Amino acid sequence: MPLKKLTYLLLTCLFASLLTGAPAYGQRTKKTRAQLENEKKRNLEKIAETKKALENAQAQKEVTVGNIKAIKEQISSQEEQINLMEQDIDLIDMEMQDIVSAKEGLETKLQQLQKEYAAMLYSASKNSGKLNKLSFLFSASSFNELFMRYKYLQQYTENRKAQVIQMNKVAALLRERQSNLEGKRSDKKRILSAKVVETKNLEDLKTRQTAMVGELSKKETDLRTEIEASKRSVTRLDNLIANIVAREISRKNKERERLQDQEAKIAKNRPTKQPAKKSENLDGAETALGRSFGASRARLPWPVQRGFISDRFGVKEHPVLHGVLINNNGIDIQTPSNATVRAVYDGTVKDISEIPGLGKVVTIQHGEYFTVYANINQVFASVGQKIAAKETIGTAGVSSGATEINFQIWHNTERLNPESWLVPR
Repeated sequence: MPLKKLTYLLLTCLFASLLTGAPAYGQRTKKTRAQLENEKKRNLEKIAETKKALENAQAQKEVTVGNIKAIKEQISSQEEQINLMEQDIDLIDMEMQDIVSAKEGLETKLQQLQKEYAAMLYSASKNSGKLNKLSFLFSASSFNELFMRYKYLQQYTENRKAQVIQMNKVAALLRERQSNLEGKRSDKKRILSAKVVETKNLEDLKTRQTAMVGELSKKETDLRTEIEASKRSVTRLDNLIANIVAREISRKNKERERLQDQEAKIAKNRPTKQPAKKSENLDGAETALGRSFGASRARLPWPVQRGFISDRFGVKEHPVLHGVLINNNGIDIQTPSNATVRAVYDGTVKDISEIPGLGKVVTIQHGEYFTVYANINQVFASVGQKIAAKETIGTAGVSSGATEINFQIWHNTERLNPESWLVPR
């Protein structure tokens, strides 16, 4: 292969590798960067919600268990924010390493291109001293040789032009990488400064939490009385939901038995050769609704438009009294005053009751699943009503000094963790 053609191919491949390799770091970190930014945004929204709850607590000038739960959640969110900042710094370090590596590679390739170009210029100047282009052309022994010499000179000129263009593009890429690197350094410096501020805020929150817990601990007798009353309320709610579920299971079983008896009578009176017609299953819609609900994990809307989880599912230590365990069959969600409560899925209102300590309770059936909304102040639904997802069913009540609802999900008699069913916030 002629030298000129080989050089041209090498340059083309070299620049192609630059173009394909240059954005590699962006592609590798794009998803991680997007996920991190999304998590930071959601966490900042959570911090804003808990901050508003704490500001309301300050206005009341009385420490309550609801306030303690709010500040505990605020501290958790603040710690998560600092953790996300540390992840951001680690990610920036990775991106900077990738940029530096790409920049060094570009610098090496630019030096190589410049060296090759200098060799081409030297060769051209060296040849021009011995014979010019015209003499080179007309010294050919035949027309074919003349044509080949002309094509050689043409390709040589084009190759030099291409070399200059490629060097300019590599230089532009280098300037871009340098700009990106300086931007990342600036981002890291800004995040480090913000982390110092957030760490100080976290320390202040923990100091405030200690003071609030200390103040509320003086009311230990009242708190223990409140805990016992709450346990009785939870037991009554458990029994209520269990009875609703049992009633619905019994209803469906009786309906199936009625359909089976009806089909048996029809089959008995049907001529032997006449094909049997399958009766319509009246609970087919409920079964389909249950399957649809069951496939909605992590996609259900929140029962309130704004708010944060102030108490999570399961058994945990009381936020004030050490060694005292409390249980939550659902999750508590603190929300702004007079917030509306909405259904999380299509269904039918099966029960509306009132339980001391838990306010009004609305139970909605979704096939084999049931959602429970406790501590409702005003109820805007009625038993037997068909409810659509996000349709308002009432307003949130006040519990433990905060506007808060209790939200539960049951699969027949099994209690589920609602947090894993709701859209992440």
